[in-house]
Amino acid sequence: MVDELAPRFAQRATWKLSTVAQRSHQLLAAAFAERGRRGYDFRVLAALDHFGELHQAAIGRHTGLDPSDVTQTVRDLEAAGELTRLPSSEDRRRMVIAITPAGKRTLSRLESAIDTAEAALLAPLSDAQRERLLEGLEVLAQAHDRR
Repeated sequence: MVDELAPRFAQRATWKLSTVAQRSHQLLAAAFAERGRRGYDFRVLAALDHFGELHQAAIGRHTGLDPSDVTQTVRDLEAAGELTRLPSSEDRRRMVIAITPAGKRTLSRLESAIDTAEAALLAPLSDAQRERLLEGLEVLAQAHDRR
């Protein structure tokens, strides 16, 4: 338990956002770890499920992951049979990556893990408060988009 915090920082939006983001990350990491997974696995599988076959560089652009993290995650998911590499129809020298049926099942399980983490994080809020929070977060996310 934390002692009383100095209002000079504790009342700041940046402090509150950082504190909640840290707790959100802890809940997500724990939910993924219970399944022997990482958030990167979810992001890559979700991108492939949504966009279809992608080159590795495109996976990075669609997930916001560093190229080295994409490479390692793709290797891990391929070893688990959750994605496959195929020759590109545009350039047979290049490979595209596609999600497999096993990858789709894993994606569903990971989405369930996220639902559990989000439910725990947002439990103190009413439905109306959740809706307002998500609306505000969407405005902030769009305003501060890294792209």
